Amino acid sequence: MASISLRNACLDYPLYGAYDFSLKRRVLGRLIREQDEMRTIRAVDDVSIEAAAGARIGLAGPNGSGKSTLLRLIAGVYPASSGQVEISGSVMPLLGLNAGVNLDFVAEDNIALLLRISGRKPTRAIIDDIWAFTELEERMQRLPLRMFSSGMLMRVLFATATAFPADILLLDEWLSVVDENFSAKAETRLLKMVSQAAIVIIASHDQPLLRRTCNRIINLDHGRIASTALVEQPVIHPFEFREKRA
Repeated sequence: MASISLRNACLDYPLYGAYDFSLKRRVLGRLIREQDEMRTIRAVDDVSIEAAAGARIGLAGPNGSGKSTLLRLIAGVYPASSGQVEISGSVMPLLGLNAGVNLDFVAEDNIALLLRISGRKPTRAIIDDIWAFTELEERMQRLPLRMFSSGMLMRVLFATATAFPADILLLDEWLSVVDENFSAKAETRLLKMVSQAAIVIIASHDQPLLRRTCNRIINLDHGRIASTALVEQPVIHPFEFREKRA
């Protein structure tokens, strides 16, 4: 059963090299430097969240409020400095498709590498299915990603990242694909993943998007939960919204 439990979770970033050049600093020298090296900034501050299957949580707040950092904490990219973080179920973090990519490797090797990072065995059949979704020429599998246009690169990375469903889906903004000819196909796959995931957490500035896709919206301010609001009206499934809008 998929679940997320954060209890008084905090995440501190260390601040290195934040020195000034005052006379006092030059006199005290090493002692002050050692103190500065221990200075930190609290990016996630005493956050408690409980989510079970069926949860659709929106993270709102201005830039710097901690939305992306909180997603990375849940994804396991950053360990908590204090508090408890317990995650049950497979996690798909769509937080930045370039993570783990080596542009000097050929496309096929990058796909295999990303699959291994996500815990999947890169069989020939899986790689072929991923490549078929990109709609790129077969010969390009053997070219370094550095030779790809931004749109082609995004096709490969998106197709790989979304090849398998997950219990918990984490989205940093509603993922968009550069190539306009590919965007509709990519959005359809993404919406399907959202509908199949047990828990979805979306960080976004788009309040209408959060209100139509989430049943709970958490507003963050300087890493703390400023307020939590339940979405009272029935949540409109993204597919339904798209059909009504069309």
